[in-house]
Amino acid sequence: MIDSNYTETLYDVIQQFREYITQNHGSDSQTAQAYLRIADDFQMHVKDKAPLAIPELAIQEYYSLMVGVPPFEAPPSKSKERYARTMRMIYDILHNEEPKRRYINYPLRCPVPYQDILSRYETVMRDDQKSPGTIRTRSGRMKVFFIFLADKECGALRDITPELFADFISSLRDRYSSQGKASILYTIRNFFSYGEFLEQLPFNPLPFLAGIHSQKHERLPSFYTTDEVKRVLNAVDRSTPWGKTAYLMMLLACVYGLRSSDIKALIFSGINWKKRTITVLQFKTHREVSLPITDEVMFALLDYIKNVRPKVDSPYVFIRLRKPYIPYSVNDHFGDKILPYFKLAGVDTKGKHHGLHSLRHSLATNLFESGTPVNEIAVILGHTSAASTKAYVWSDIERLRIAALEVPQK
Repeated sequence: MIDSNYTETLYDVIQQFREYITQNHGSDSQTAQAYLRIADDFQMHVKDKAPLAIPELAIQEYYSLMVGVPPFEAPPSKSKERYARTMRMIYDILHNEEPKRRYINYPLRCPVPYQDILSRYETVMRDDQKSPGTIRTRSGRMKVFFIFLADKECGALRDITPELFADFISSLRDRYSSQGKASILYTIRNFFSYGEFLEQLPFNPLPFLAGIHSQKHERLPSFYTTDEVKRVLNAVDRSTPWGKTAYLMMLLACVYGLRSSDIKALIFSGINWKKRTITVLQFKTHREVSLPITDEVMFALLDYIKNVRPKVDSPYVFIRLRKPYIPYSVNDHFGDKILPYFKLAGVDTKGKHHGLHSLRHSLATNLFESGTPVNEIAVILGHTSAASTKAYVWSDIERLRIAALEVPQK
């Protein structure tokens, strides 16, 4: 039988979590429902367990079970992030703390036998003038590989076998998307492309890795027709504060193809009302682009600033509508908040993304289908090369094949 003091304490915390989620997300939102389902599952997990000394252990155990890593290390995949966040919020409530808007998870720890090797890999990447972001990303992917090797009691590169490679690939199947697996394999190939690491192996793994292919286009498509986009925009209730906010954000995505990160980072100094231009320093490419303000965007922008935006002293245009009045996090993609407009418009989202990025993707594909050259679309989207743009319009394979002949590769 479970200790009554233990269960009452933990159940009370779970109930407080439910109330917090309902207050901040609304009881009927998809986000709230997802969090509440996890809380219900956690409560059932606790009910079926033997007595534990302290509630913290139950939270940590469930985190490890559902997220697949020790508490509170970074989730290994996007699908595990909500479980991780739920348990972190419950943990905070247990300790009488306000749940945080953003959690910085403990990074994956590289096993001791591979720490020097990983450090050396980071050094050679710096010598090759890779960006800090690239080094950080590739280092994290190699940690996944090294953790697997250590769990298999393989403590040195010289002990790796082709069979271990096969087992590692198999272990990724349920943890990562097809694109995620491809990224990890690419990083491993890059790692072993350096002779100092390759020469430590009793065999050459590059042919083996090169023979492993991932379904890159298995990712969810994000394309909607021009008519569907218009219907979604018309479905927005612009009489409400959030409706005015969402409508403006959606316009910026589907008219200019702006990334969600650039929309959230839009600042007042970038708006020139006299010249009717919006200047954006792109978060991803660090390039500055200047865009003409269309009538529709101008009216939506003025409506938002005058009637919705909290009266706070901040350089950012978009501010949260609830206290604390701060800019939106880079992790806010608004997919769950925009989905209801797709449903109201009768637009089928099954098997598709439905956030701001899908509107950007739709702009690219619609431009492509209307005959706009890929290199011009690349300029519109702010890509550094036309090759990047092709990822947005891969649905038309035949036209991509023609475009590839027209756009010179650098």
